[in-house]
Amino acid sequence: MNAYGPQRGVPAAPTAHPTAGHAAAGRRPGRAVPDELRIVRTAVADELSGIRSAVSRWGRCAGLSADVLVDLLLAVGEAAANAVDHAYRGGPPGPVEVDVQLRRRRSGSVIAARISDQGRWRPTSAGVARDRGRGLPMIRALAARLDVMATGRGTEVCLELAIPD
Repeated sequence: MNAYGPQRGVPAAPTAHPTAGHAAAGRRPGRAVPDELRIVRTAVADELSGIRSAVSRWGRCAGLSADVLVDLLLAVGEAAANAVDHAYRGGPPGPVEVDVQLRRRRSGSVIAARISDQGRWRPTSAGVARDRGRGLPMIRALAARLDVMATGRGTEVCLELAIPD
């Protein structure tokens, strides 16, 4: 157990809903489908692989295609890495929270993800910044929607990935 959640690499329990009305290839009848996943970890580099593993397990259980799952892992992994790199610079690490949901709409299903921290992004030095800064443009290219909100209470990255029919 760490200060912000279960032991490293052990995801917070997904919220499961019955499979009624959830058709997806590869699912067994009567098996619970995790429409939501919530993970809270300490914003340190060693926690990133556990976040990606938990999201990967959730995505496979939810029946995501390999292409959608890779896009989700890249986007969530990059946003979580930004929290590790920027949110708590110069101080002790705090939490990074990852919430992922499968949302069904008439226009089609989407994966909605929210990655948040309670720190403050601080500018990097000019020399370091030149070799960085590709993460948000990458997420923007993958996502149907991306919003980044930085406030005095932290930074929140909200994104949606479309699930092709």
